[in-house]
Amino acid sequence: MAYTIRQTRRADWDKLRRLRLAALQDPVAPVAFYEPYEEAVRLTRGDWERRASGGRQVTFIGETERGEWGGMVGAYLRLGIAHVIGVYMLPEHRGTGLARQLMEAAIDWAGGHEVRLRVHQNNPRAARFYASLGFEPTGDRDTDPRDPALHAYELALRSGSAPRR
Repeated sequence: MAYTIRQTRRADWDKLRRLRLAALQDPVAPVAFYEPYEEAVRLTRGDWERRASGGRQVTFIGETERGEWGGMVGAYLRLGIAHVIGVYMLPEHRGTGLARQLMEAAIDWAGGHEVRLRVHQNNPRAARFYASLGFEPTGDRDTDPRDPALHAYELALRSGSAPRR
């Protein structure tokens, strides 16, 4: 399947909202996202417009020729480090190469800065995918706010590193 990879714009707010809410209801959501569905569903149109307009954070989406969105990747820059967040592919778009295209767009957007992300210990598929792009563990980890016995590990693609293709 062919995708156009692009950043969201303010006018995309409703499609972004629908995709994010689908992500938060997906069975993988507990090991992929900390934002609860109940909080996201209460956001206003203005909140979604701000998210879509790419102020502090950009969101890349993969759009089919028919205008359908298959997935998204968010990124923001803080203290010279790019952070990737909100990686999600709709189930029917998994395994198509879209995730790699979206991650490459976020890495390119980072402009040579180090890129970091977190992956839940119970999400080995995502960990393998990030490793295939050249991400390596930093040794840093966070406690899962829903279960203190679980962790999310930080991975980094070092400054100037190109993703493995």
